[in-house]
Amino acid sequence: MLDVKNDLLLSYLQNLVFLILVKLRNARAASTGADAKGDGIDESVRAKLIELRLFLEKGARPLEDKLQFSIERFLRTAEDAQREERSKPPRRGARGKRASRGDDSGASSDAAAGQDDDSDSGSDSAEVCNPFGDEDDGPSGRPAAPNLNALVDIVPPETSRLGDAPPGIYVPPRRQRALMETTRPREKAERRPNRSHTMEEFVMAELSTAPVAEPSIGTTIVQGGRKTKTAQERKEEAERREYEETNLVRLPKPSKKERAKKNKEAGRGGRMQFGGEEWAGLGEGVARIDQLTRRKGPAGAGVKALLEKSRKRGLDGADGPRGSGHGPQIGERFRKRAKLLEVGRRDRGKGRK
Repeated sequence: MLDVKNDLLLSYLQNLVFLILVKLRNARAASTGADAKGDGIDESVRAKLIELRLFLEKGARPLEDKLQFSIERFLRTAEDAQREERSKPPRRGARGKRASRGDDSGASSDAAAGQDDDSDSGSDSAEVCNPFGDEDDGPSGRPAAPNLNALVDIVPPETSRLGDAPPGIYVPPRRQRALMETTRPREKAERRPNRSHTMEEFVMAELSTAPVAEPSIGTTIVQGGRKTKTAQERKEEAERREYEETNLVRLPKPSKKERAKKNKEAGRGGRMQFGGEEWAGLGEGVARIDQLTRRKGPAGAGVKALLEKSRKRGLDGADGPRGSGHGPQIGERFRKRAKLLEVGRRDRGKGRK
């Protein structure tokens, strides 16, 4: 990628210099009065410059931006490796050990030293690669013990630095973090009104004009007639059967614990079922009236005051219960009506002359 970018930039500069030379030649020709024949060359060079500039802007720069993180990581890894090599202490070979022993004893002669230097110059590589250290015979004539410390490289411990990962481990580029959506609190979820599956079944069965596939008679009766399968249960069975037929796998039946957990969740969700029907909305009317009567307001103007007045009002109206003993009977109302009509007949001719 870097080679391509450098070649494009070099070619762009060459064409730019060539265009400048063409411009200078045309200007000199125009000043001397000669005919300038470099218009075609000028246009071709300008088109080539536009093409190279397009390659640099639309091709090389986006790729360089994408590869910038990888290039920086490789450079950082190379710098870390060089720093580790510099921080390693030099190995002490057998030659250094012999020199230290010779300095301590001080009994080596010039001839012996020359022979040792000649032998050491021919076997430096063998001594460096030899992990067993000095194998010369000691004063007792026995070979020296192997140097096990030469098998381990002494590397100083490195302190962990923030932002630098060990080489060989891929570190994704740092980008803008995307925060996950926070879930709503459980209290808000519990405040929602429970869905009435009975109402949904009623709407689908009575108010929908689309054809609906009904189950066969008797297939929805379970537990010896004590319960009827709801639409939700039939939907779950259909999904289970479709999965088994698609994957050719027989799913195990739910265990006793799973059935108990499912029944517990159904009861917690407010689905009161009995006899195959749902009775969740049975107490909604009473709860709604109780909630309305708890509203605060001035004395005599609240909903509770109106409710009390309606309870205290007698059942004397014509639309009251008949034959229940709470109001005037049919005979009493008839006698009152007849008496009023009779009084009206008597008073009709009193004001005439």
